[in-house]
Amino acid sequence: MDDKEIDKELGLSYDELCQYLINKYGAAKYDFFVSDACRSRNRKVTRTNEGLFCHHIDEDKAIMLSDPGWAIKNPYKYQKADRLVYCNALEHLILHIKIAAEPKKDGANKYELQGIGGAINFLIPELNHCYSGYEYKRQYEKNIYGLIADNFDGYIRILKYFIDNCFADKYKLSKDVNGQVVQRVFDVLA
Repeated sequence: MDDKEIDKELGLSYDELCQYLINKYGAAKYDFFVSDACRSRNRKVTRTNEGLFCHHIDEDKAIMLSDPGWAIKNPYKYQKADRLVYCNALEHLILHIKIAAEPKKDGANKYELQGIGGAINFLIPELNHCYSGYEYKRQYEKNIYGLIADNFDGYIRILKYFIDNCFADKYKLSKDVNGQVVQRVFDVLA
């Protein structure tokens, strides 16, 4: 992703971005879970070999839809192939930022903060871990983070957009998966 594409994606609404990514990477062919019991993830849905995440479009209405315990509490239609979109790690963060920045959707679960928790608790710490210079051992992580490893400046642009539109705690936004501040990130944001 170059700066132009990042700017384009940041300029889209959440719904527009989902459609853009479907056009870019193709539509999902398989449901996320193999049945409505939401116990077993469908192995055919993954595209980590291409460095891509699978994002639930309806995470603008319900949190943690890839987790069986949370998924079962929501309509199974949220798990259907036509409600999934593929994205790289930076695009995944942009999706969550868009969810957090936009008004809550009609039908969204009350008492849940859609978008922001995924960004702050999962995506940003993982991305900070990547940009700290961590060397991944598992192949799927090498695929995912190798795809965006050379785009630190783009990542910082996305974080600054997040700060301007949703969440301004620069110290928290600089922490990795171990809770350690990634100085490289903190210095640019401070």
